[in-house]
Amino acid sequence: MKKRMTVLCLLLVSSFGFGCSQTDRSDRSKISKDLETQIQNNNWERIDLAQVGGAAWRRVCVLGPYSGNNRAEETLGFKWDLEQKTSALSSDGATLLVFVEGKEVVAYAEHPRNLGDFSSLSDQCFDRGKAKFVRDKTRKDNWVSFVAEK
Repeated sequence: MKKRMTVLCLLLVSSFGFGCSQTDRSDRSKISKDLETQIQNNNWERIDLAQVGGAAWRRVCVLGPYSGNNRAEETLGFKWDLEQKTSALSSDGATLLVFVEGKEVVAYAEHPRNLGDFSSLSDQCFDRGKAKFVRDKTRKDNWVSFVAEK
């Protein structure tokens, strides 16, 4: 009986990693860490997304908390199963940044909102050359929210 319980526990623990390959998790973590580093290096005042997500993308789209597949399709202009690939549908703790080339997602990151919030840009896409954002100075609290640079 103990042997069966041990095997069952091992199977259960090992199954937690399914649904997202190790490469996907590493890529998202790297993008988010790169964003955090850039934000901190710029004193939480500005960010240039052209410097993250690799060289293969032409536009970046922002999907806010609780976004689902329908919103992704409307924003991206093509179907992409974010519900299977991300936790965006069930979480308000991160903003999803989706890096796109043509009709293909080449990278994406669930970036924690407390490390730089992009949710005010939800449902918008930005060409690589215009993916520059500045801190929203209209906020009166300590929350760091980004808006498009003018």
